[in-house]
Amino acid sequence: MDKNSRKYDVFIHGETIDLVIPNENAIDEDGWHNWFNDPLTTKYLHNLGQFPVSKEQQKRRLQKMSEDSQDALSLLILPKGTEKVIGITHIKGIDWKLRSGHCGLIISSRDRSFNIYHGLESKARMVEHAFDVLGLERVWGAQVVDLEVWQRYQVLFGFRPEGITRRTFKKGQKYYDEVITSCLVEDYLKIKEERDGQYWPGKANMMKLLRTVPKESLVDKVSLAIQSSMVDYMKNIKMS
Repeated sequence: MDKNSRKYDVFIHGETIDLVIPNENAIDEDGWHNWFNDPLTTKYLHNLGQFPVSKEQQKRRLQKMSEDSQDALSLLILPKGTEKVIGITHIKGIDWKLRSGHCGLIISSRDRSFNIYHGLESKARMVEHAFDVLGLERVWGAQVVDLEVWQRYQVLFGFRPEGITRRTFKKGQKYYDEVITSCLVEDYLKIKEERDGQYWPGKANMMKLLRTVPKESLVDKVSLAIQSSMVDYMKNIKMS
C-alpha cells in the first residue's frame, strides 16, 4: 500500500504532493482545525483568525464541504512520502454559465515539511483539473498585495493581474488591498504547448523557471500603472 494512502484517498496524483479527499483524520490526527488558530496562517485571511476553531466546528465544515461537492472542490495537500496533510486548496464559486471559478490555497505555517514546490504544484494541479476536467474557461484568485512574491511566481502558470481592489478588508487596525489575478483557458493551453503538453513543468525544471522571474514587484508595477493612468486621465476633468 502506498504510504500516502493509509489515511487518505488520493484524488489528484502529483510529483511532490498528492491532493487528497478531506476526512476526519485530518482533524483528529493532523490538527486541521488548528491551522485556523494560528495567527501566522490566518494573517492574510479576512474571515479567519478572529475566533477559535474547535474540532467540532471543523467537522461541521467538513460535512458542509461534502454537501457542496457539486458546486465546489476542496482537496487537502499531502506531501509525498508523508502521512500528514499541510494545507488545503479549492475551486469555489463556480459559475457554470460563465465557466469561471475561484482558486484558493491555504498552507499551515506550523508545518516544517512545507516547501515552495508544494504550494506551486498544488495550485497547478487544481487549475489543471479546473480546465481539463471541470471544463472551466477562467480561473481567478485574490491575494493581499503583501504576498507579492507569490504573485510574481504565478505568472509561470499563466495568471495575470487584472487589478487591485482597495481596502478589501480590515483585520485589527490594518486595511488590506488585494490583487485580482486570472488565467484564461487560452493562457493555460499556451503554457501547456510551450511545455510539451505539461502544465506542471516538474520539480527539476521549476527551479530553473523560478530564477527567470524578475525580482521587481509585479503588484507595484500594476499599481503604479493604474495610478499614473488615472492622474493622466483626470487632469483635465472638472469636478465642480
